[in-house]
Amino acid sequence: MPLNLSQPKRKNAISLTPLIDVVFILLLFFMLTSSFVPWRIVDTPLSVASDVQNPPQEKDNLILTLKQNDDQVWVDGQAVSFSDQSRFQTLVTDHNEGVFIIKAEDGVTLQTLMHLADRLKLNGAKTVSIANAFAMPETK
Repeated sequence: MPLNLSQPKRKNAISLTPLIDVVFILLLFFMLTSSFVPWRIVDTPLSVASDVQNPPQEKDNLILTLKQNDDQVWVDGQAVSFSDQSRFQTLVTDHNEGVFIIKAEDGVTLQTLMHLADRLKLNGAKTVSIANAFAMPETK
């Protein structure tokens, strides 16, 4: 049979419907088989006004100071590294009934502040207070 060169070759159309069906089934599969990590929530009640300059002096209160561009926490004039897990555990054990008061100097990021509060809570601290964090600038 001779070839007929006058008629153009017919292209087969590719249907996208099966592809969309497969993608939808894969999406459902991954959504139903995945597990989500629950968010950890650190309770920081901010409704009670307090005197930031003079915190209540109870016997077990401990003031932790965060400084800008510093990878350490200052406790009673001593620097404690964030990576020193045993020192944090000792601090929480020694002052477990007191309030851990976190003071942040200007320029400390919220992430650093929450990292410290989370570290204290994970080690068993019952009460963590954030003092003078992100205070409004004074007007003249």
